[in-house]
Amino acid sequence: MNHFSKIFIVCFLVACSSPNKMPKDIIGIDKMKLIVWDMTRAGILAEEEHRKDKDSITIAHRKMELYQQVFNVYHITKDEFYKSYRYYEEHPDKHKILLDSLAAYAGRERQDLYKKRYNPKIVQE
Repeated sequence: MNHFSKIFIVCFLVACSSPNKMPKDIIGIDKMKLIVWDMTRAGILAEEEHRKDKDSITIAHRKMELYQQVFNVYHITKDEFYKSYRYYEEHPDKHKILLDSLAAYAGRERQDLYKKRYNPKIVQE
């Protein structure tokens, strides 16, 4: 009976642990979405630069330079980012939340850009 009690307690503790709890060494979704957003923009910038100037450094090298700048802005290392990104890929429920959050953020950024560009208060005659 004592062995059964130990198994029951372990199962109870595992069942009660929060499914939304993140390990301490993983970048949270709110920060991660901003990092992924900026890294995506950095990648696009590197591709645009390379398209305009084929004689410049390789696109992969330029992307890595820009990615490092993103890591510096967020005070993280390349290893911290990729460890966190792998964590999200290995946890589809959290990865979906990250991607949904990123899509919503992109939508808000797009709306803000349109508002700035097509301000309805300015009427051209």
